[in-house]
Amino acid sequence: MNHLEFFGLQEDPFRMTPDRNYYFPTKGHAALREVIRYGLEEGEGFIIITGEIGTGKTLMLRLMMDDLSDRFETALILSPHLSRLELLKAIFQDIGLSVPADQTASLDSLLRILNDHLYALAQQGKKLLIVIDEAQNLPDESLEQLRLLSNFETDTQKLLQIVLFGQPELRDKLAQNNMRQLVQRVSIMETLSPLSKQEMVSYLLHRFKKSGVYEMPRSFATTDLLWRATKGYPRLINKIMSRALLVAYAEKENRISRKIVREAMDSFNTPKQRRLFLTPALQWWAGFLFLLLLLWGVAFPPIWVAHAISGNQQTITPWFAQGTAWVKHLTDTDGTAPNQSTQVPPPMPLQAALPPLPAEAEKNIPSAEEPAGESVTPLPSPPSGRGPQ
Repeated sequence: MNHLEFFGLQEDPFRMTPDRNYYFPTKGHAALREVIRYGLEEGEGFIIITGEIGTGKTLMLRLMMDDLSDRFETALILSPHLSRLELLKAIFQDIGLSVPADQTASLDSLLRILNDHLYALAQQGKKLLIVIDEAQNLPDESLEQLRLLSNFETDTQKLLQIVLFGQPELRDKLAQNNMRQLVQRVSIMETLSPLSKQEMVSYLLHRFKKSGVYEMPRSFATTDLLWRATKGYPRLINKIMSRALLVAYAEKENRISRKIVREAMDSFNTPKQRRLFLTPALQWWAGFLFLLLLLWGVAFPPIWVAHAISGNQQTITPWFAQGTAWVKHLTDTDGTAPNQSTQVPPPMPLQAALPPLPAEAEKNIPSAEEPAGESVTPLPSPPSGRGPQ
């Protein structure tokens, strides 16, 4: 009995190959598929699809090829490390056009042959579709050649369309100043995003059902760990889950637990996987230490902070003033603690740096003989020339 039979699986549900039978139409993937279909039907010149490694670009490419009608003749380029001339020769080879026997055939002669072929296709109601995977590897000169190919058109329609699939580096390359003419011809530029946590759960159930098991027992903690480790990238999900099935089989466990997933991740022995696993714990401890420091700062603020935020003696709490006097007393007594007979000195007022008062204000300051907290208002002077009544 192998590990698939142990779980009742008919086949491995987490193969690394982009199997169209296991396609799970998430919201983002389904929307992107419709956008590509619309762009092809409307005859848009350039369509560019980008996405991180493992988001499912190759699967979307194969689904696009399935959706094509018979009015398209396709040239699929999978190895784009090609110069301008090599790119044209690869297109010729894929659509069955013969390259002149003379190995010194110029770029101009190939373009004339391609132009005649495109007009012949147009007479049949067809057009050429050039599809390039891993397009971020195309040299700048080859991208410029693709732009020139998009000039093949009639008064009413394009004679060929171009679809590029690539990693985010393709967007960076197109952002260069020398690529602005090509970017102006791009009608659709979309990005394929990873799965959300809920989509990942549905993705797992979908794959298990396709392979013969309608539900695989798991816990919320298992799902949470898997999503944090993979960030929703389908390729990483498949990689870890495929290994988790092997680990569970080796330990005779019929459920995928958090412990099984962790062991599957550790078995790859890659720094990236280990770093992804440790990051949440480090973040939790950093937040906990920050909270402790914040509480300590509120309970025991430094003296210089109190000076900075207090403008007079009344704003300082009694317990803080008492503590200041206690520290001063310990300093004066060489650090020895006072005994019971020792009288603790009274709170010492803090001197706040206040601006000097104007001369008029100094006259209104009550003298020491006046009661504290009372204000003395002088009586109005009698009118000149008249005594009191």
